[in-house]
Amino acid sequence: MIGSLDIDGLRIRYKQAGSGAPVLLLHGWSGQLESMDPIANALAQQFAITSIDFPGHGESSLPPRAWEVSDFLDVTLKLMDRLELAQPGIVSHSFGGRVTIQLAARQPERAGKLLFTAGAGVIPPATLGKRVRRLLGAAAGKVRHAAHAAAPSMDPLVERMGERLFPFLASRDYKNAGALRETLRLVVAEDLTHLLDKIRSQCLLVWGDQDQDTPLYCGETMKRLIPASELVVFPGAGHFPYIDQMNKFNLLALKFFRE
Repeated sequence: MIGSLDIDGLRIRYKQAGSGAPVLLLHGWSGQLESMDPIANALAQQFAITSIDFPGHGESSLPPRAWEVSDFLDVTLKLMDRLELAQPGIVSHSFGGRVTIQLAARQPERAGKLLFTAGAGVIPPATLGKRVRRLLGAAAGKVRHAAHAAAPSMDPLVERMGERLFPFLASRDYKNAGALRETLRLVVAEDLTHLLDKIRSQCLLVWGDQDQDTPLYCGETMKRLIPASELVVFPGAGHFPYIDQMNKFNLLALKFFRE
């Protein structure tokens, strides 16, 4: 069943399937509830599955302003209340992991077992390429400010130069974020590492060793800091281990939530 709820004036789309203990699926950035279908289809054989579109994703409404992770958490908790999801298990991919970390650390009584796959929330050491792009981006900003101060008439030229440089300096997600660019900038800047040791739920961490977006360092950090956690690494898998090695992932997930 696919439906939608009005939460604080926003239309939030959701899908439910299966029966049994509740499990909530939270997709990654630029995804939508269908992104989690490979997991939902497997778990719905034994559990009551709820998948959602985060605001600004899929068919849910855009946030009215730039949001932080706590804003996404607030909507998620209100949706859980409306759908009567009491202490569900949670499967989160990438950005969904940020919301899950805040939920489990700040309201532990609301969270059941947690399965993070390529979960975001830990800021990894910057690669050389990222450091170079940051430096170039900062330099470009200073040049733009100086050019405007010295000769405002040069603004159109500076803007055109910025448009030429943008594809080289911006990340893929940022390029594609559209109206959510400022929101993306805010959420990726949030380092949630300090919340990890407050998580009391049993956690399964599933990572691909070839993940370039949330590298294995993030999973290893979560394993080290979350008290009741286990890390499983899929050799050869990237940022979508639940797709790259679907059968293996689904067997792990079913076993984890059954026990």
